[in-house]
Amino acid sequence: MTPGNLELLQIVVSWAITLPAVAAIIVHDERRLLGERRDRAWPAVSRDAAIFALWNLGVPHLCVLVHFARTRRGLAGFAIGLAALAAVAALDVGAQLGTAQVVEWLDPGGD
Repeated sequence: MTPGNLELLQIVVSWAITLPAVAAIIVHDERRLLGERRDRAWPAVSRDAAIFALWNLGVPHLCVLVHFARTRRGLAGFAIGLAALAAVAALDVGAQLGTAQVVEWLDPGGD
């Protein structure tokens, strides 16, 4: 497998991991919000458009940070958002490293 093919595979795996993770975190949190916090959350169409737009820019992780900062308004919300962003980024890096390891295991000679 060529380095270019490996990179393409890692990108596809990254998309398959990060996009659902970002959407799941935001939707799960929205379902638990009450009162004023719920009012500050994105409408469903706007949320989906924001995720899609930042996915096209290559940084869908930022939606998680913006969501928590927007709904919590303050340092606590920003901190929760940073923690969620770090979790999604860790999943992304782990998936990419895991992909490289699986390819190496399946094709040890690099043919």
